[in-house]
Amino acid sequence: MPSPNEAVAALLREYSELLGLTGGDQFRVRSYEKAARAVGGYPEDLGALPESALTRVPGVGSSVAAKIAEYRRTGTIKAVDDLRAKVPPGALVLSKVPGVGPKRALQIVGELGITSVGELDEAVRGGRLRGMPGFGPKSEERILRGIAIAASDAALREALGSLAPDATADEICAVLAAHLATPGAGESGPGHGLIRAEDLRGDLHTHTDLTDGTVSLEGMIAAAGARGYEYYAVTDHAPNLVMQRMTDEKVLVQRDQLRALADSTGMVLLHGSELNIAPDGSVDWDEDFLGGFDITVASVHSSFEQDQATMTKRFTVAAQNPRVNIIGHPLTRRIGRRPPVQVDLDALYAACARTGTALEINASPHRMDLPPEHIAAARDAGVKFAIDTDAHSLADLTNVRYGVAAARFGGLTPDDVINCWPLERLLEFLSKS
Repeated sequence: MPSPNEAVAALLREYSELLGLTGGDQFRVRSYEKAARAVGGYPEDLGALPESALTRVPGVGSSVAAKIAEYRRTGTIKAVDDLRAKVPPGALVLSKVPGVGPKRALQIVGELGITSVGELDEAVRGGRLRGMPGFGPKSEERILRGIAIAASDAALREALGSLAPDATADEICAVLAAHLATPGAGESGPGHGLIRAEDLRGDLHTHTDLTDGTVSLEGMIAAAGARGYEYYAVTDHAPNLVMQRMTDEKVLVQRDQLRALADSTGMVLLHGSELNIAPDGSVDWDEDFLGGFDITVASVHSSFEQDQATMTKRFTVAAQNPRVNIIGHPLTRRIGRRPPVQVDLDALYAACARTGTALEINASPHRMDLPPEHIAAARDAGVKFAIDTDAHSLADLTNVRYGVAAARFGGLTPDDVINCWPLERLLEFLSKS
């Protein structure tokens, strides 16, 4: 049986999804998504906390606390039940198919009565969607691709999800070897200088509750320090991701707070930001403002359907920016939920190698992006990597072993990974000189 934390997190996540499906306010949708992460990543048993203490959980306000208390009393959350009753059967399932989304899911269910992914596949192949407003050949292609991605990822997603909470990097690597066609490091095997978790000196992509994280700046820094890191970067979202409500003023206040905490930790603290790569490859701030950061991670968060040539140029322009240090979760995929973007990988690798821009191996088990099967080719092209957790909670910081497993699968050594390097060498790389 799932733990109380897992059960409540699942219900809050479903509530967020149902709100999105029924046209709920997007900030409220994000709030419950954030609460689900907070509850799922909380290290203590929610079932043992006094009701009065629930709001002390980072990311849990009075409304969420009331829902947690209701679940503990009744085993359910009425607001979730009520929203379920308003959503046509199958709509939530279809909305999770990459390329469909909430609006199209409701349209498909309402007009065609389709309630399963199998029925959707048959309907697309039979041309039944073509008469519906907003659906054409490109939509059909996108949906079929999404169905295929979800199906092909299902086994890997299930295998990763069935691992023990304390699974080691080698155990995770064994799962990758069993489910991915390209073995990468499998030919060389352990004991040939491959990277280990203890080789990592820091984490270069993390978030706090200033944007969509669930823990304060102080809390995240303390947890990173407890892991024995030598350096640690805070990289909250930049303002062009509007739903995160970042501003110039907020990020500068955070910088001052981080500098003030520098003497209270044994780590070197780096102030950064996760920038948004716009459709044309530009990022949030101009070069002068970006010059105030110690490190930046630039990621694609929108316009995922660009064609390959446009997407490749988008990444190349970002890599050429002298203030961009790392391309975050490069293919933007979510395993089984969002397909990778269309990009010329060889061109991406060449741009990163030429400009001294690292590619991220995002260690979230829901992303594992750059995908493990592509790492060896990127290494051979001269790319350097950053293994980052993209942590939004305390529990996320422990996901680093997934990134290490992917790196081992790809044959990487500590010399290939910039956050295995001594601080002086890392800072030289970040200068892009």
